[in-house]
Amino acid sequence: MYLFNDKINMLNVMKSNRFFCNSSLFLSVSCLRRYTSTRRSTIFALSSGTSRSAISVIRISGPNSVEVIRKMTRLNKENIIPRKALLRKIVDPNNGDLLDNGLVLWFPHPHSFTGEDSVELHVHGGIAVVSSIISALQKLPGFRIAEAGEFTKRAYLAGKLDATEVEGLADLLRAETETQRRQAIRQATGELAELYNKWRTSILTCMAHLEAYVDFGEDQDIGHEVLSSLQYAIQSLKSEVGSHLNDNRRGERLRNGVRVAIIGEPNVGKSSLINILSRRNVAIVSPYAGTTRDILEISLDIGGYPIVLCDTAGLRHSVDPVENEGLRRAREAASTADLVIIVMDVSTGPAKLLQLSTKEMARLECERLNLSFNAEGNYLVLLNKLDLTSSSVSINQSGVSALSCKTGQGLEEFLVDLEKKLAELCANPMQEAPLITSSRQRHHVQVAFRHLEKFLDIIEQQGDLALAGEQLRRSAKQIGSITARGKIDTEEMLDVLFRSFCIGK
Repeated sequence: MYLFNDKINMLNVMKSNRFFCNSSLFLSVSCLRRYTSTRRSTIFALSSGTSRSAISVIRISGPNSVEVIRKMTRLNKENIIPRKALLRKIVDPNNGDLLDNGLVLWFPHPHSFTGEDSVELHVHGGIAVVSSIISALQKLPGFRIAEAGEFTKRAYLAGKLDATEVEGLADLLRAETETQRRQAIRQATGELAELYNKWRTSILTCMAHLEAYVDFGEDQDIGHEVLSSLQYAIQSLKSEVGSHLNDNRRGERLRNGVRVAIIGEPNVGKSSLINILSRRNVAIVSPYAGTTRDILEISLDIGGYPIVLCDTAGLRHSVDPVENEGLRRAREAASTADLVIIVMDVSTGPAKLLQLSTKEMARLECERLNLSFNAEGNYLVLLNKLDLTSSSVSINQSGVSALSCKTGQGLEEFLVDLEKKLAELCANPMQEAPLITSSRQRHHVQVAFRHLEKFLDIIEQQGDLALAGEQLRRSAKQIGSITARGKIDTEEMLDVLFRSFCIGK
């Protein structure tokens, strides 16, 4: 039996005794986790909102959690049933003063969110009540206030969550629209991880078959059809991974919000449009050209889809250096937007262009405004100021709408067109397989895809099978890095991942 002064000593002994073989590695890491968990401090935080409420939840997690039950509720651990709420008087551990009457819940390890011994105190939500209990917890030795996301980080390190589930949980906490919630809940409950784990298992199976072919092909009379079947299996997997990548970033758009730029000449109604969509006066509306000089952004929920709506300066020739900077920013916003709404004044004659397709109308208007046109981009054409024209405007193609921002005429039809376009740009969590939702996931999938391609190239060229097997190993490693259940790849990655959580989560 060895006595270790710290984790470094343990790691050095493990390395010197060649613990890092396949079978012993799991045991060694498990021992290290148990060892470090006993040295870990006990954390606590208010997990419900900080404002006054009927009930507040204070969460405690760590090896000394049972001290809360013993010293603040006058109960022994043996007298409380796990995961059953018990009404108790909550007292100050130093002087026994009554702090509140509340519910106590005990979650013994490993059957808790963090995988550690955990306690929850459900108390009255008054600010003074919560403050007094937080102060009392600080008096207990070995206790400290949790950092942002530390409960979830401990759950991850304990293997209770994988990295995609952590990301999904963070997205669920940030979700502002119904479609965002649906996508986040699927990821938080492991649907995306299930897909990646299936791919990794398929690659590992092919690796095993390839190794058997290399090691025993001649002695055991294993035919070349084994290699052909491996090639077919990896080709099928490569196609599936390629389809997953070729998603037009719809999952990421849904997670982050669709950037929508409103573009047009001065005084065509761009600021009026953003006001009517946001249902409040967020932009100055004036009959004078050049009122809007900077980018005005506002986040909206349109039909359950999140958008970041950008009002821009009216595009025209100007000698004013300040306005020219606004024009530059407007063009930049249009070039980086997921969707561009081109607003035109219907009373000045653009209705004659209605015989053209939406893309052709957008191209001609972009040329007229000296604005870059992207043939692969997404455009909507909006003909505003219906109230100023006496002639009827007949719309025969999708992607073109006519309305009056002043009277509201045609607004419902425009919103229908806008929602259809947003549905095309975003994922539909109820009807599609789980999609990539972060740049981190996309990076690992892209690298894994390239290794699958290299494997197939080596096989087709009848190259070294050992090198082909290495490509499969690297591909499997990349897929495994996406979920990374309980593994630390880099401390920086973990810090970024958990920093987005609030304290108490």
